[in-house]
Amino acid sequence: MALQQASGGAPGLVIADRYRLDQLSGDTLRTEVWEGWDLTLARPVMVKLIHAGDIPTAGGRLGLAGVVDLFDATNHQGMAVLVFERLECWPLNQLLHQQPVLHPDEVAAWVAGAARVVESAHHCGIPHGAITPSNILVLPDRSVRLTDFRGRPTGNGDGPFDTQPDLLALSLLLHDLLLRCPRSLVSNFLWSLADPDALPQPDSVLAFRLLLEHQPESASSNTRKWWWPVVASGFFVAGVAALSWLLIT
Repeated sequence: MALQQASGGAPGLVIADRYRLDQLSGDTLRTEVWEGWDLTLARPVMVKLIHAGDIPTAGGRLGLAGVVDLFDATNHQGMAVLVFERLECWPLNQLLHQQPVLHPDEVAAWVAGAARVVESAHHCGIPHGAITPSNILVLPDRSVRLTDFRGRPTGNGDGPFDTQPDLLALSLLLHDLLLRCPRSLVSNFLWSLADPDALPQPDSVLAFRLLLEHQPESASSNTRKWWWPVVASGFFVAGVAALSWLLIT
């Protein structure tokens, strides 16, 4: 289902006589995310206003670890309104503005975490359909949660299920995040996982995740392994030369 463009929210606006908007947390061309308050249950919530585009499906009601819980879905003046649990977290797209340079180990952990959540949803017959930084939330412990499942349910997971769109999205996400890392720190192994044209490629989200979680040591580790013996040898040679000079003189 798609929506037409609608007006946005404002601080103090109460939706469905229940959800008060307090502070704008983030926005895109089509959505706004607000910190809000549930007046009925007296609890903090996150309220997402969708001006236009597809409405996320019921992925948030799966009760899966790593999926942001969806409390309610309603509408307001032509906008779809989704009410989620409020977490202490940062949308990855906002975090990237604050931290433009990344480390490949952190990138691999984020993408592997997202892949684990997507893999669990696939077992329930729910594709994600919109794996982007704005739909990945990073918690203080640097783990991730996913929101905005836009794929259409395909049953209970027992029948055939096309995982390739989500798998490709994860690969592209890995590629885009690795571009923010110093090139010397990114291993060829990681680059190959981020390149959909490289062969061989993992054929499932599970295989992709396992490769990320059990990858060979990063280029930075390899660099340290190569350089530390060289540096140590240099100090040893310099020490021997200095000792010889002292003995001679």
